[in-house]
Amino acid sequence: MTVMVAALFLSFVILFAGLLWAAYRRANSQKRLAIRRVRELSKDALKINAESVAFIVREDHLSRIPLFDRVLENLNVSRKLHGMLEQAGSNMQVGQLILFILVLGAAGCLIGLKMHNSALTVTLSLVLGCLPICDVQLKRARRLKAFIRAFPDTIDMMTSAIRAGHAFNQAMQLVGDEAPDPVGTEFKRTFEQYNLGLNLREALMNLAGRVESLDLRLFVTAILLQRETGGNLTEVLEKISYTIRERFKLIGQIKTYTAQGRMSAWIVGSLPLGFMAIISGLNPSYLKPLYTDKLGHILIAVSAFLQIVGFFIIRKIVRIRYQ
Repeated sequence: MTVMVAALFLSFVILFAGLLWAAYRRANSQKRLAIRRVRELSKDALKINAESVAFIVREDHLSRIPLFDRVLENLNVSRKLHGMLEQAGSNMQVGQLILFILVLGAAGCLIGLKMHNSALTVTLSLVLGCLPICDVQLKRARRLKAFIRAFPDTIDMMTSAIRAGHAFNQAMQLVGDEAPDPVGTEFKRTFEQYNLGLNLREALMNLAGRVESLDLRLFVTAILLQRETGGNLTEVLEKISYTIRERFKLIGQIKTYTAQGRMSAWIVGSLPLGFMAIISGLNPSYLKPLYTDKLGHILIAVSAFLQIVGFFIIRKIVRIRYQ
């Protein structure tokens, strides 16, 4: 009975994946048709490429399957996942991410059922199902760090462009063309939104919403205030760049001062495992009751729980949030 249920569930997942793939191919064919028509109607067809047209015909859907898209539109978690994918710079849609979660969760469930262990089934399903989310979060964190590192140089580039006589929107275009990813990509998208009719305030607020950075929020707030109250824009940008670099120095000092505490967390957390490995190598029978006796299992579980709690307490003490 269990094997039959697992087989039916796996068949459903494969059928669902096939439908998603068919819809994806159909949507891609429609996009290629739209690009071809735009090229035919354009007077300067040689300068239009698929990337520039893709932004104009971009549709903000959560899935390429209309019914599934309408279902996801009504879920708050779908919007959160969509924002997470945008911040990670991923072209994946929410529907595809959910499909990966379901497929990996089903694979973990089948592995656990094959081993006839209910606890292992639940654990593997949760662990494998969370892998796509962890991957997106890791890409998001890396992209945010890359943006923060390159942001002061971006402000200096904009300052130089404005001093040379360019307007602020032209300076954004310059940053979008010359700055490395992800700064260049985000500013290019902001300039395109502004160029297609969105006012500057909304375009900058969208930029601040896509990139969760305190430095960027400071930049956006200063630009919007300067446009309302007036003043020297180059001087404002220079002060923002100086402030961000000073924050970098302070963050470096904080990491230096808390390095000992962070190292202590790793050492204290690894000591029990190291001693267990050494004792097991010298006298294998000494720790045998821990593995064979029920009370030993309870002691191992309690010890592991206390180790994890202690590790997170030390991490909470030495970790200072500056974002």
